[in-house]
Amino acid sequence: MKPFINSCLIISGLIGAIATFSYAESAFADPNQIRQVLQTRSCDGCDLVRAKLSFANLRGASLRNANLFSADLKLVDLREANLIGAILDQADLRGADLTGADLTGAYMSETNFCGAIMPDGQKSSEGCPKPAK
Repeated sequence: MKPFINSCLIISGLIGAIATFSYAESAFADPNQIRQVLQTRSCDGCDLVRAKLSFANLRGASLRNANLFSADLKLVDLREANLIGAILDQADLRGADLTGADLTGAYMSETNFCGAIMPDGQKSSEGCPKPAK
C-alpha cells in the first residue's frame, strides 16, 4: 500500500509543479510579440507585460493600447512613439528617450521615469532616489 501512496504524492507534486510553471510562463510577455515589436516597431494592443526591452531602438514605434505593465524599458529610444492608451504602470523607463512621444491616455501609475527625457524634452526626476539630508 505504501508504494501506491508514494506514487500518488509524487504525481500530485508533479501536477502542482507543472501548474505553477505554466502560471509563471503565462505571466510574461509573448516572445513572438516581443520579436514583432523589435523587428517591425509596430505592436498595437500587444501584451508585453514584464517584457525586457531595455536599450531597444523603438523610435517611431506604434504601441497604441499595448500592455507594458512592469516592463523593463530602461534606456529605450521611444522618440516619436505612439503610446496612446498604453499601460505603463510600474514600468521602468529610467533613462528612456520619449521626445515627441504621444502618451495621451496612457496609464502610468508607479512608473519610474528617473533620468528619462519626457515628450516635451525635459529630463524627469520622477522615481529618482531622494537626496540624503
